[in-house]
Amino acid sequence: MAYVALYRAYRPQKFCDVVGQQHIIKTLQNAIKLNKVAHAYLFCGPRGTGKTTLAKIMAKALNCVHGPSIEPCDECEICQGIQKGTVADVVEIDAASNNGADDIRALRDSVKYMPAVGKYKVYIIDEVHMLSNAAFNALLKTLEEPPKHVIFILATTEPYKLPSTILSRCQRFDFQSLAIEDILRRLKIVAEAENIHMTEEAFNQIASSAEGGMRDALSLFDQTISFSIHDEITLEDVLAVSGNVSYKELLKILDSCLEGNGTEALKLVDNVLKEGKEVPRVINDMIIFLRDVLLFKSNAILDDRLEFHAQEFIEFAKKISKTIIYDWLNHLNETNNTMRFSNQKRAYLELAILKMSDIKLNEEANLLERIEQLEHTIHMLSMTKVEAPKPQPIEVSIPTREEIQQIQEEPIVPLVEEVKVETPKPQPITNNNEVQIEEIEEILNSASKSRKTRLQAIWKQIGSEYSGVFIAQILVAGEIVAVNENKLIVVLNDLGFCNRLMRYENYQKIMEIFEAFNAGLTDYICLPKIIWNKIRADYASKYSQDTPVVHLEKIKIGVLKRKEPEQIENKDEQYEQLCELIEKEKIEISED
Repeated sequence: MAYVALYRAYRPQKFCDVVGQQHIIKTLQNAIKLNKVAHAYLFCGPRGTGKTTLAKIMAKALNCVHGPSIEPCDECEICQGIQKGTVADVVEIDAASNNGADDIRALRDSVKYMPAVGKYKVYIIDEVHMLSNAAFNALLKTLEEPPKHVIFILATTEPYKLPSTILSRCQRFDFQSLAIEDILRRLKIVAEAENIHMTEEAFNQIASSAEGGMRDALSLFDQTISFSIHDEITLEDVLAVSGNVSYKELLKILDSCLEGNGTEALKLVDNVLKEGKEVPRVINDMIIFLRDVLLFKSNAILDDRLEFHAQEFIEFAKKISKTIIYDWLNHLNETNNTMRFSNQKRAYLELAILKMSDIKLNEEANLLERIEQLEHTIHMLSMTKVEAPKPQPIEVSIPTREEIQQIQEEPIVPLVEEVKVETPKPQPITNNNEVQIEEIEEILNSASKSRKTRLQAIWKQIGSEYSGVFIAQILVAGEIVAVNENKLIVVLNDLGFCNRLMRYENYQKIMEIFEAFNAGLTDYICLPKIIWNKIRADYASKYSQDTPVVHLEKIKIGVLKRKEPEQIENKDEQYEQLCELIEKEKIEISED
């Protein structure tokens, strides 16, 4: 018998065998159980996530001898026939090669006939987005009012290409990319059934390379089995077949860049390319690796992979700063976009490596990060000042001559008195110098949609006309979330940028810009995104037509109020030293 590919041999035949997509499976089973099966379904999602597989299982569940049932028996003649493709009641059509109006008209003519052996005629149209406009028009009436014994299941990877008239006539199910854990679990079941031995690193690499598709994972697994001549499939075998670069090799390249050793980094890249790796794949793997490092540093790991536990990975993540990672990602992304239109892809990759190895650029990135940290420290110090208690005067009473004589006559007895010193209690930290929730509440309750729309219309113009003004660029990088008669709320990603825009001197510049565009604003409030998300959720949960005026929950905003020069208090000695250090760091960057 001819060899059957793994993705075909191990295609699930029951709902319980399907990997992932539990929200879809539960809905379909409930529809069968409650006798509420729709006449048309649309299965859309990435490739290899089970769209056609679930369509066939649905056809078996509806036409099973013991059905319709929420689980096909997979043993009766009809179930076996659907699996082999010999049952005429289940018709699978490839729209990529049968996309004409005549093909759909032939389908429409066959719909009126009753099922031959089953209870339903099921038409599975794969890659339905490939149908022509004429074919879609021919399908419309039949899809809207098919006979009671007919069910259409449309499958596509590009649902946005379907006409709205088709989408509105179907129940839509969006398939999700499979989690790495689900793919790993299925791969190990297949490996055990095939008696294949594979290292844990190799399993993880296949699951990662599949990018959420089970079919891609099994195809790569099948290819690796044919490639490997060892008793156990290793990570190197998988990398040789997939074309990916090992995270250890990427770690060496990026570590050399971090140390400023561009020559060594280029040698390592040359070795990788000599192994047959393609330049776009190398850049893509670098981007994914840096993304993993960034998630690791941010304690936002989405999946627990082996490399996250490797000592060299942990040490590299500790050494590199987030600012450098952002800078490197920009270089790699720019290189990836530029080299698409060039034949010299390797040259662009080498230029990117040299940029990443530039010690001067890396040091500047580190200095910028230190400045941001110092600014945050200054902000926290200004928020947590505690006044020391004033020393109380000590009262001393001078003894009389009689008291001294009496003390001298008394026997000396060593006494140790316990001296209790009361530590002054810290004063409660007040946030009177911060933006209050009531100010935000006032703007939200009186917000005007027309004012917001008008301001959004000139937002990009402000950015283009004031492209050389750093403050203006920070402002337009934010999102306008609410505008009332004369006040604006703008959301930025970073608290430091919010406080920078709230300074009095920057307020004056921004007001001049608003006046130049006749924006009609007299004030604004900047909020960090994380705080705005909390406020928005609170506002949405409380707002209704019955309660148009919302009272928000009091939370710590963290954004400093704007103070005019005469209102600014003198800073303590430590505060002034930190300010001087920041200015020194900025001067060093500008001089370099």
